[in-house]
Amino acid sequence: MVVAEGVKTPGKDGAAAQYLSRKINELTGIETRETVLGYIQRGGTPSPMDRVLATRYGSAAADMIAKREYGKMVALRKNEITSVPLEDVSGRIKLIEPDNPLVIKAKNMGTSFGD
Repeated sequence: MVVAEGVKTPGKDGAAAQYLSRKINELTGIETRETVLGYIQRGGTPSPMDRVLATRYGSAAADMIAKREYGKMVALRKNEITSVPLEDVSGRIKLIEPDNPLVIKAKNMGTSFGD
């Protein structure tokens, strides 16, 4: 079952997936769990490092706007926030080799890359 965000539930705003999960369990006796797709897509709850990085990106983007530096994107290079002209990255594909340590770790944890 898929439920859109913002669906109204009796007595509560939001939390439709939790509400339906409980109701299905109550009415059928079948153990039911909700899953928030966004958490799966992003890899779970953000870590403190994720939150700090997002703040660094947002701050740098706001600075670029204030300086009227358009046509650029914010990037992280060697743990430093920098800007990159969009024409330098547009239409380019950055491939990762199959023997990359992160790919190997992901495969060891059961991630499928379709190969």
